[in-house]
Order: sequence, then C-alpha cells, then structure tokens
Amino acid sequence: MACPFGFEPVHPRPGPSTPNYLFRLLRGLHSWLGLLNRWDFQIPIGGVRFFGFHLFLVNLPAAVRLLMVDQVEQFPKHPFTLWVLQPLIGRGIFSVNGKEWERQRRLVDQAFQVAQLQRVFPQMEGATSDLIARLDPLADGRSVAIDAEMTLVAADVIVRTILSCPLAGPEAAMLFGDFANYQRRAGRAVMLRLLRVPQGLLNRYLATHAGRIRAWIRAAIEARLAASTTDQAPHGQDLLQALIEARDPLTGSSFSLEELLDQVCVLFLAGHETSASALAMAVYLLAHVPDAQERFRQEVVAALAGQEGPLGFEALRQLPYGTALFNETLRLYPPISFLMREALQPTTLLDQHCPVGSLLTISPWVIQRHEQNWSDPHQFRPERFLAEEASVEERRLAREAFLPFGLGPRKCPGAAFALQEALLVLAELVRRYEILPDPGHRPDLVARLTLRSVNGVQVKLRRL
Repeated sequence: MACPFGFEPVHPRPGPSTPNYLFRLLRGLHSWLGLLNRWDFQIPIGGVRFFGFHLFLVNLPAAVRLLMVDQVEQFPKHPFTLWVLQPLIGRGIFSVNGKEWERQRRLVDQAFQVAQLQRVFPQMEGATSDLIARLDPLADGRSVAIDAEMTLVAADVIVRTILSCPLAGPEAAMLFGDFANYQRRAGRAVMLRLLRVPQGLLNRYLATHAGRIRAWIRAAIEARLAASTTDQAPHGQDLLQALIEARDPLTGSSFSLEELLDQVCVLFLAGHETSASALAMAVYLLAHVPDAQERFRQEVVAALAGQEGPLGFEALRQLPYGTALFNETLRLYPPISFLMREALQPTTLLDQHCPVGSLLTISPWVIQRHEQNWSDPHQFRPERFLAEEASVEERRLAREAFLPFGLGPRKCPGAAFALQEALLVLAELVRRYEILPDPGHRPDLVARLTLRSVNGVQVKLRRL
C-alpha cells in the first residue's frame, strides 16, 4: 500500500464536547484519553474548576516551555504524580522535586553517558537475539501478539542491562501481571482523587502490586551485589554497577542501598513499560505502511555493509530514516501521554489566571496531534523528522512541539537508551521478516501511566 499523502493509523477519537467535567472524569477512569474532547486539540489553553481543583490543559508550545524549561522551579511535578508513583518507585528520580531531584539527576546522568550505553550494548544484543529465536517459529504468516513480545524483550533488555542476567519464565509472567495491574489501578486512583475519594483508601488500593514488584527487584539487587563481592558477576558492565559507582560531583556522595532500589524501580517502570509501548506501535505502523518498512529495510542493509552478523553499536548511528520513523511513532503514540505540574505561585498563561496549587496538565498526546501545531497531525509521516526532507516549520515543531521524553531539566535521562534499544530491535525485525497487518485486529488504546492497547497489538510475520 503506497502512502504518498500519509497514512492515518488508529487512534481513539476524542469524546463529545461537554461542559460536564464529571462525565469526562468518569470516562477517565477507563483511560485518561477519555478526559479529552475535540476542542482540546484546537485551543491553546483551557481551564476548569472542579471539586475545588483548578485544572488547566496547556497546549501552546511557548507556555509549555515556560512551565518545563524557563521557570521549571516554579512548576514542579504535581503532588498527584509523586503520590501515585511512590508506592512503586519510592523516592526515585521521577517522584521527587527540588534539591533532592537535582542530586539524584547528577548521579543518574552518569549511568546514561554514551560510553555506558556502549558497555551495555551486548546485553541489548542478547535480549534481541532471544526475541528473534522466539519469533522465528511464528514467522509463517500466522498472527503474532507483537505487544506481548515487545513487552518481554523490553523487560529482558532492562533486566540484562541493569543486573546482567536474563528474564524468563514465571518471574516474567509475575512482573508483567503486577505492572499491568499497578498501571490500571494508578490510572484510576488519580481520577478518584479528583473525585475526592480519601487518599488513605487509595493507598491500600495501590500497595499490593507495587509491593510485590519492589520485593522482586530488592531481591534481585541483593543477589547481584552479593555476586559482585565474590567475583561471580561482571563488574562495570551494567547500569546497576554504574549507579553504585556514581558520585555526586558537588558533594562526593553516592546512592544508599534504599536509593539504589528506588532508582532501579524507576528504570524498570520507565525502561520497560514505555519501551514496550513504543516498540509495539512502531511494529504496528511498519505493518501498515510497507513503503516505510522497505525504506527502513534498505537503510539497515546499507548499514550492515554486507556483514551477516547483528548490527553493531556504530551501525545503529547510520539509520537516520529509522530514527525518524521511531520519532514519528513517539509523536503519534507518546508512551507517557500526560504530565502534571503544580503552580507554586499565581500565574497567568495567555488569558487564563492560574491560582497557587493549580494542576497544569501538559499532554504530549494532545500537543503532538494539535491542529495548530502540526499539519495533518493524525497522519504517519516520518519525513517530518528528516532534516533534508522536513519543512522549516516541521523542523521548528520537532524542537518545540515534540516532547515524548519531556522537556528541559526534567527530560528523561534514558532517551538515548530508548532510541538505541528501539533501533536495534526494529532493525533486526525488518532485516529478517516482512511485517504484515492482521486485518481482523484493531488496537484499542488507553492511557494510564503509559499508553497501551487493552486488546494487544497483532501483526503477521513472514520470513524473507
């Protein structure tokens, strides 16, 4: 199917415009996308007062930059974000503000330097090789639950790169189930807080699955540390070792054991769930746009330069179209679709007065599909992110209205890690298989902590 004018892939249609915010919140119990109506994709900023909360949706790129870059200290993460994440990630880098966040960021950044990404590349290759081994028997034209496979490979990558060991069997099933249940409960818990359900009741609602995940990760860290002290594990070759060795350049301090647990839980949540979401939707898009798939395949073949083995670390940096394709996937399907900030001082954004304590929502889902930002915002066009093919306006928007990893000082430190993982997995898929759509399947997308399809993502694979 040629797509000279772009392809409009599946996306939930916004709900009907209604002044009844209670109705929208009730829709939001299923998916945060249910909060949106069609006007949200046209206005620069909107606000409502509900049950004593001052709620605002900020879409104008200049206003978003004010909140996330220029005056970031005045607009920290909202207490709702900190509260809903803490049962799982404790006081990790995603759930703290101020000086505590600044110290953690200085330490975490050391674990994601380019040299460290190169050191963990063999672990990524191992997880990808296991993925191909699982897919090969299925690559005969049958329908494949590619979202489940992307969830497993993303989790395997994160376990190997953090702990230098693979993930499989009952442990994997337990982790996936608890993550899915925690996400569903966390998404509902935020809506229920807006409906004034007591926080104490919701704390118990969130605790069970988060507690099991933290217990597994704590045991894995302790086993890894014990192995390190007896020379039974490679030193300096995984992210946990990088976090252990990180030192604050200002104070010389390092992470305590409890802080290590919190940071590893952050990496599991961010590196597993978000990567799985983006990878599944990238494969879905490749299946439905054969021209894009073939162009990427030819780029991969050229980068291999006749070699038969896996793509190397440097070869991944020779995939500009693959990078653009993944960025366009992130534009259409941002894994983190909603970000919440709190106003610490009275603020006026355009014509909207935001009192102290206002909940300011920045939605990558809305901004990256906003009719005043992007032309044909719902169409799949990777060329938007190719310097030699994008218009001047598209290049500007790629800087100002594209924020799948956030913006400013709190931009996700793992963005380069995620791109490296995605290019490796997707490149290995297209060089081996023709990826075909499953005509009987349509993903049903919901946004909670991350964006996922509740009925999975199905494609067909055929060996080349």
